Amino acid sequence: MATIVATTTWNSIDHAEIFLAHYRKLGAGRVLVMDYDSTDGTAEMVGSCEWQDFVTSVPFPGLAGLDSSNEMLGIAAATGSDDWCLFCDPDELLVTPSMRIDELAAAGEAAGTDWFSIPRFNVTAPRSHAKTAPERLTALDGLDLRIDRRVTRAGAAEIPKMELVPPWIYTAVLGKVFVRVGATYAIGEGDHSAKGKRNGGAEAPAGAYLLHYPFRRYETFAEKIARARLGFEKNPHLSEGHGWQLRRWIRMAQEGTLRAEYDAQFVDDEEVARRLADGTLCRDSNIRRFHGTAQ
Repeated sequence: MATIVATTTWNSIDHAEIFLAHYRKLGAGRVLVMDYDSTDGTAEMVGSCEWQDFVTSVPFPGLAGLDSSNEMLGIAAATGSDDWCLFCDPDELLVTPSMRIDELAAAGEAAGTDWFSIPRFNVTAPRSHAKTAPERLTALDGLDLRIDRRVTRAGAAEIPKMELVPPWIYTAVLGKVFVRVGATYAIGEGDHSAKGKRNGGAEAPAGAYLLHYPFRRYETFAEKIARARLGFEKNPHLSEGHGWQLRRWIRMAQEGTLRAEYDAQFVDDEEVARRLADGTLCRDSNIRRFHGTAQ
């Protein structure tokens, strides 16, 4: 039994190497990567000698009708039906009590479940980082304010709104699935659910969660929105609720208000202490400690 991570990349050079280093140190056996024809060096980095014994590249068939997660599930099943696989994005890093991914597989086997959902928390930083020190906006440095007090959004109904109160970063985002490959026949939309052959999913082990880093440099965010627009154009069959937040940001990019929206996702420096005290935020240094960058 091995543990796999499956992800897609598209111009993710600012975070993809941290992602690979993190999961290799967590003890994952390999990472399946489908690169969407990146042009920023991501594909070359992922395919380099440094990662050739860890990364399995999955061919990209194009955006139209793409179902990357289920394609990678099929590849994983062909080589190890007893393996477990985490489906996540390259800006999501796993935390477990012992910082070993195989403890999740052991927990799944002990529970006799086909899959479980790993809770996911957005992470942000003081606004001064975004304004004057964008080089600090990485998981190994200034991005360590985990959003604990979160709000539920109404999906597609939020798209026309000029402003979300509180900002989107406080949204209660759905978890990502960790599945037993041979007992799973489908990964749901957005990697938030799965269909197992034996039974339904279970709660993730206590202390296991994903940290999500959606906002780093503004240029990276703006490019992400441009790519998302292309993806929706290639897949008009997707419901309006699919990626509603991306659809809202695409509208804001067209209206010239995306930079203000980006700035709003960071916490006013004078508010950080209060929000830590009332439980809205938690300073989570697990990733920095794990990689030896905590001061």
